[in-house]
Amino acid sequence: MTSTDAATKADVAARPKRGGGRDRRGELIAIASELFAERGFLATTIRDIADAAGIQSGSLYHHFTSKESMVEELLADYWTTLLQRYREVVDSEPDATKATRGLVRASVLLLDECALALRVMLNDWTYLSETFPFMEESLAECQAIWLDVIERGVAEGSLSSEVDATICYRTVMASVSGTARWFRPEGKVSVEALADDMANIFMSGFAARS
Repeated sequence: MTSTDAATKADVAARPKRGGGRDRRGELIAIASELFAERGFLATTIRDIADAAGIQSGSLYHHFTSKESMVEELLADYWTTLLQRYREVVDSEPDATKATRGLVRASVLLLDECALALRVMLNDWTYLSETFPFMEESLAECQAIWLDVIERGVAEGSLSSEVDATICYRTVMASVSGTARWFRPEGKVSVEALADDMANIFMSGFAARS
C-alpha cells in the first residue's frame, strides 16, 4: 500500500458514518471521485475504490453497476449546475456586458464547488465524452448561451466586434479548464477573488474600443 492509499483510507475511516443507503451511495461517489481526479478515471479500478472505502469490491455492486455509473453522476451534476448558473445569469442580467462578466464568474466559481468533476474531465475528456453524449450536448448548450450574449453585446456596441465570438468563448473556457489544474480553494487566493480577477482580464479584452 502506498502512502497515498494509506492516507485515503485513513481519511475515509475518520469520516462520520451516516445512515441510509442514499447517504452511503453519496459517500462512495465522493471517494471514487477523489481517486478519478487524482489517478485518472481509466487508471482507477473498482478494487481501488473499494479499498479506499474499506469494503469488498463486490459490495460496490450493491450500489452501482460499474465505475462508469459512478462517474456519470459526478459529471451530470457538474453540467446541470453549470447550465443552471448560466441561465440564472442571463435571466437576471439584461445588460450584455454585465451578463458576459457574470458568465465568466459563474464558470470560475465552479472551480471550488465542482473541482473534482473538472479535474476528472481534464484527465479523460475523450473517453468520457464518447461514453456520455450528454457532455457534448451540454457543452453545445453552454456555447449557444455564450454566443447569444456576446453577439447581443456586439450588436449593442458594448462588446468589441474585432474578435470572433466563438474565439472569445473558447478562450474563456480553455482558461477556466486549465486553471482547474492548479487552483486550490484552500490556497492564498479565494475562488471569489479569482473569479473577479479573471472577469476583469477577459472583460478588458472584450470591451468595445471607443
